[in-house]
Amino acid sequence: MQIKFTAVLLFCLCAFVAQGQVRYGFKTGLNFSHIDGPSEQDANGKGLETNKNITGFHIGMTFGYKFTDHFGVRGELLYTKKGTVYHYEGPSYRIFRYTGGSTISTGTSVYELKINNAYFDLPVLAYARVGDFEFSGGVYGSVLIQSTGEGSLNYTDAKTAPPLNNKIANTEFNLSYNYRRDDPGEGIGTDKVLVKVDARNIEMPQTLGAYYDSPDSKEKYFNNFDYGLIGGVSYFLSSSLFVGVRIQYGLADLSNNRADVAKVKLSDTNGFIYRNDKDRNVSIQASVGFSF
Repeated sequence: MQIKFTAVLLFCLCAFVAQGQVRYGFKTGLNFSHIDGPSEQDANGKGLETNKNITGFHIGMTFGYKFTDHFGVRGELLYTKKGTVYHYEGPSYRIFRYTGGSTISTGTSVYELKINNAYFDLPVLAYARVGDFEFSGGVYGSVLIQSTGEGSLNYTDAKTAPPLNNKIANTEFNLSYNYRRDDPGEGIGTDKVLVKVDARNIEMPQTLGAYYDSPDSKEKYFNNFDYGLIGGVSYFLSSSLFVGVRIQYGLADLSNNRADVAKVKLSDTNGFIYRNDKDRNVSIQASVGFSF
C-alpha cells in the first residue's frame, strides 16, 4: 500500500514537470515534528511514554501548474528531517545475558532519546489563490533514507538495596542508534561497563545499539515508507516570494510491529511482547520560498 501510494505521487510529480506551463521554485524552512502514538501504561493505567517536538528542516524544489489565475496544482520534492524527543519512565525489565545463561531483572527504566529521521518527501497539492494568500491541501508520500537516535538509559533493579550481593546495581548506558544499520545484539564503541548480576560481573558495552536487546531478531524498527495528509497557507510578499506554514499528518504506521518491543514487561513465558499499535508522523512546517 505504502509503496503504491508513493509511486502514484512520483508519477504525478513527473507529469507536472512534463507540462510546458509549469512554474519551478525553491523552498526551505523548519520542521517542528513529533511521533504520535499510544503510550505504554503501568498497572494503574498511567501513561509511561511522552513524545515532544524536535526541530528539523526541509529543503527542495517545487513544481506548480495553474489552471487559472486562482487555481492550480503543485508538486514538491523535499529533503526533510523529522523525528521526536522520546521519554519513557516507569516499570521495566532487563535481560542480562552471559555465557551459559541469562538473568531477568525487573525494576525501573528511564529512557531519554532524540530520534532524527530523514526522508525524501513527495507532496502533491491543489491550491487556491485569494489575493496575496494561497490555500493548499493534498497528500504526501515519503521514503525513509536515514534514521538515528541519541540518548541515555538509566535502569534500577527493584531489589537493589545494601548490601548488593546477589543484586543488580544501578546501571547507566548511552544510547547511539542507527535504526537502518545496527546489527542485532550490537554495542557501539570499545568502552565497557561492569554490571554485577547474581554475584557475577558481566561486561557490557557502555553504549548500546538500536537492537542490542534483541540479539535474535533481524527486523528494523522504522518502516521505509510513510504517507498522509497535508494542508496549509502561504502569503506572497511579491509575485514570486512567499512565506508559508502547513501541517503534515501521517496515516501510515511508522513502527514495524515485529520490532516494536514493549518496555513495561515480558510475556508470561519471559518472551518479548510486540506492540500492535500505530505510530504516526505529525509535523508543522514553516517555509520561505521563491517561484520562478
